[in-house]
Amino acid sequence: MNLNFTKIKNIYHSGAGMILAGMVCLLVLSISSCNKGSDSSLNTASLAIAAGSPDMVPTDLYLNSGLASSNLMYGSYVSYISLTEGTVKIGLDYTGTTTHLTGDTVNLAGNKAYTLFSSDLVAKHNFLLVTDTIVAPASGKASIRLVNMSPDAPAVDLVVGGKTLISNKSYKQVSSFTALTTSVNDTLRVVQTGTNTVLGVVNAVTVQSGMVYTIWLSGFASGLDGYGLQANLMRNAAL
Repeated sequence: MNLNFTKIKNIYHSGAGMILAGMVCLLVLSISSCNKGSDSSLNTASLAIAAGSPDMVPTDLYLNSGLASSNLMYGSYVSYISLTEGTVKIGLDYTGTTTHLTGDTVNLAGNKAYTLFSSDLVAKHNFLLVTDTIVAPASGKASIRLVNMSPDAPAVDLVVGGKTLISNKSYKQVSSFTALTTSVNDTLRVVQTGTNTVLGVVNAVTVQSGMVYTIWLSGFASGLDGYGLQANLMRNAAL
């Protein structure tokens, strides 16, 4: 299944209808019903992939040796894909080649959703698997969580509209989803905890009611190999 990525305000997101349909399936808690024709004795899990290694070149994503997405780039993500529960082998190859770049092996439980984040330089093979607990935001609200995937950044806060929504997340720490006020044009700032020092920004975000988001910080505070810090935004679900 190939996914098409559209770059909007320096954020890549998947826009494939098949993935959107799969997302709806997940959110009504009937993931397994999306795989008609599959073995009904097997439960399915849902897995999203977030590309957080700053030196990543365009890659092809393989799940259990099957091509799942092409031209995955740093700062982009692949939205939830339904997979049979159990061990899943994840491979990233240089796009259009059989040259392996990096990968991981994860164990997924049925009827659960996960996001796999990569971080650090590609050669470090550094990954974080997160279990996603997604619930509908309160009426008229959205929700968002903060993930720190920068190996050398300090602890960080998420500030929206001058208000600190989430605080004190160190490397590989993940917040719970927090209510977010809807807005037409907002700025999401990742700052050093307890300060006004901005480490990453996502500008001009339209926060929609019923949406579930993840903002994650990647790259290096030290600017290692010329790779500075970057904030990235994922749309997990529409409820």
